[in-house]
Amino acid sequence: MTPARILVADDHEVVRQGVRALLEAQPGWVVCGEARSGREAVARAAELQPDVVVLDITMPELNGLEATLQIRRAVPSKILILTVHESDQIVTDIVDAGAHGYVLKTDAGRTLVEAIRTVLDGKRYFTERVHSIAERRSGSRRATNDRRTPRRLTPREREVVQLLTEGRSNKEIGVALGIATKTAETHRAHVFAKLSLHSMSELVRYAIRNRIIEA
Repeated sequence: MTPARILVADDHEVVRQGVRALLEAQPGWVVCGEARSGREAVARAAELQPDVVVLDITMPELNGLEATLQIRRAVPSKILILTVHESDQIVTDIVDAGAHGYVLKTDAGRTLVEAIRTVLDGKRYFTERVHSIAERRSGSRRATNDRRTPRRLTPREREVVQLLTEGRSNKEIGVALGIATKTAETHRAHVFAKLSLHSMSELVRYAIRNRIIEA
């Protein structure tokens, strides 16, 4: 039988090690790779074509929401979110991004193996609380408020926001995204214009408020 291949993406080494140990104790499962950032997770998923990607939400360079969107476009891997966050907004964002499952880190010892088995079987796995949030989301329209403004930005502009708020220069952003420095400057200008922001401190507050980065 072909082993189930799993990619683990989390910026904390101790978490990756713990998840690897838990998963590789299961017969027929192998952790085929690890990633320390959202951008690395996208690249490793494209390279390794794993059956399942276990993905944290809060990661450097590219957050888990954006990583989910990019992985879903690139490969048919199942995506299982493993996170400490359980707010209604984060859950609805992740469900809309196409994740196949959602597990809280506090419950991982009890539920992670079951969750991976479930998504490998072609089903979705959500804890009871997360499932109820997802159901409410599907039964009602989203509120249009300030927290939804990230949807005004393109995926590339959201990447630029995260890198800017992590302290990257235009040149460093260009290198990270594989674009010219001038293009990075243009994206930066568009971000500030679209959001009607006038300083980096305002951009940081925006990114924290919209959960692009953590405070």
